[in-house]
Amino acid sequence: MTGQCGTSNVAVMHRQTTRLTRLAVRSTALAALAAGAVSAQASTVEFNEWTFGSGNTVHTSSPVYNGLAGGFSGTLDGESLLTYCVELTQVFYWNTPYTNYTDMAASSYFTGADDKAGKLGRLLSYVADNAGAVDTAAEATSPQLAVSNIVDDIDGSRDGGAFTDSSGRASYASSLLAASQNWSNTMDVRVLKSPGAQDQLHWGRVPEPASLGLALIALGIAGAASRRRG
Repeated sequence: MTGQCGTSNVAVMHRQTTRLTRLAVRSTALAALAAGAVSAQASTVEFNEWTFGSGNTVHTSSPVYNGLAGGFSGTLDGESLLTYCVELTQVFYWNTPYTNYTDMAASSYFTGADDKAGKLGRLLSYVADNAGAVDTAAEATSPQLAVSNIVDDIDGSRDGGAFTDSSGRASYASSLLAASQNWSNTMDVRVLKSPGAQDQLHWGRVPEPASLGLALIALGIAGAASRRRG
């Protein structure tokens, strides 16, 4: 069964409000250290279901896409994963392990002077910091449109520019873009890039300095224990 930035015909359970926020903040200092140590690395990715039960139909231009859109849930190297797509017209297969994805910093994936990575970070930070902003299937489509607007356009609204949408989700997407414009970016935003499947955006909290210090201590303890065993 294939999927695009919304896929089709997959029945899944409704996700509670806290799931989006909880998974958004699940990155620990240890994960951040690993991400920082390797700017791009091969990963095994699998997409299993819609994050909030289903997608909703959108009608976009530039690129032209008429189909379902929303957030996806799956796994990245065995760990829980939430994503939004950055290629509306590309596809993937549900419940299929992909081993050709490269996990890379969004700042490396998006080049140019328009700070797409920063805008995406502010959008995702706003959604995570406001738990009620996105907690239904209907609302989950609007962040996808907001993501696509940042990726495929240069304006800050769903109401104009090259990338437009005529569905009922466009207005809320514009609201999210406006609300997040000056929001503090606390996210490590990354892109899963594939040569043959749909590229996906994922994210996690940038750890506080205290958490980073604890992670370094934990790494030191683990290393010392390993040396003793050796």
